[in-house]
Amino acid sequence: MPMAVFKTTRPNQVSDLVKRELDPELGREVFTLLGGVGTPRTVRLGTPLGRIAASGALAVVAAAVAGNTGNGTLTLANPAFGTGVKVGDYAVTCSVGGADGTSKFRVEDPDGVVVGTATGGAAFSKAVRFTIAGGATAFAVGDTFTVTVSQGVGADDGKVKEWDPTAIDGTQHIWGFSIREVTAAVGVDNTTDGLAIRRLSVLRAGAILWPTAATDAQKAAAIARIDERLALAIRT
Repeated sequence: MPMAVFKTTRPNQVSDLVKRELDPELGREVFTLLGGVGTPRTVRLGTPLGRIAASGALAVVAAAVAGNTGNGTLTLANPAFGTGVKVGDYAVTCSVGGADGTSKFRVEDPDGVVVGTATGGAAFSKAVRFTIAGGATAFAVGDTFTVTVSQGVGADDGKVKEWDPTAIDGTQHIWGFSIREVTAAVGVDNTTDGLAIRRLSVLRAGAILWPTAATDAQKAAAIARIDERLALAIRT
């Protein structure tokens, strides 16, 4: 007669994620999980985590770099930033000289990525928003403005939530990986249960629970960053 077959599953364990660990006392760190918004917030074993570094209000200022040939102005819009703005210095550099309608400015974000081209006399409305107006002396190639985005200290600084590569509050960088399932109720931080692996370890790539919306490029950039800064390697 046929034998009965029983199948069981076990909960994921730390060893499913962690391939090698130098010293748990050095490699692990407790964290406070930010309270949920609308629904409880849950991170599972293997979830990449980001740490909130700046949750206060954004502020934007602009200034012409000393030595510009043109004496025109850059006036910020209200609001002066849009979706995806990054904290740091945006460089707005003249690539085609001339008066309004002719002059062109290359706009680079704080990471040196070109985000667009502004035209003198016309509004530029992307991650940063402004209008450059020519003066009595036309702009010349190389004339530069700096648009600086800063973010103030907020009540949630230091707390942890799911890694989000599109965030601007610090959680766009991986801080560590949860090695427990942790839940924070709506509006209530979980200050007792969070434990992450952060450094001096090798993790199994297949056990990482990447956000479904994360692209391969975003994952690769995150892995390169943690290899470099956290001494935390991800291998197959």
